[in-house]
Amino acid sequence: MNSHTPQPPPAPGPEGHSQSSPGSGRDFDAYGNRIPSDARTMAVLAHLSTLVILLFTAGWLSILGPLIFWLIYKDKPGYAFVRYSSAQAFNFNLLVWIVNIAAWILVIVTFGVGIVIALPVWAVVNIIAIVCHIIGAVKANRGEVYPYPMKISVLS
Repeated sequence: MNSHTPQPPPAPGPEGHSQSSPGSGRDFDAYGNRIPSDARTMAVLAHLSTLVILLFTAGWLSILGPLIFWLIYKDKPGYAFVRYSSAQAFNFNLLVWIVNIAAWILVIVTFGVGIVIALPVWAVVNIIAIVCHIIGAVKANRGEVYPYPMKISVLS
């Protein structure tokens, strides 16, 4: 394509939010509504809330952060971006939580012998979770949606 050929608009993300780079002038959803700047901040916090809670509860309550953001913003006009981001973070976290519980069950059922399998599983799963939540927060800060690579779709 040459420079005079019009470029197609970026593919819309969930709820019509465009997935564009910062500074591109595309801080609008598909309907021409501006994405509020605090919506981006709340979406970032929804992604990072898991990491903060992870530090204080060893992961047991990590699904609560995104769930609280989703409950607050799910019906608020103009905040579909926060709703989607927090739902994605919750759904991903739910899967991480289930894998961690399954590893604990393995340890208990095998009277501790399963720790040989559980420790590497916990390490890998939690490293993946930390990386994915950081990527989600960075993308949310740019106004981009981040569909987590693995999730159990409960919230939308």
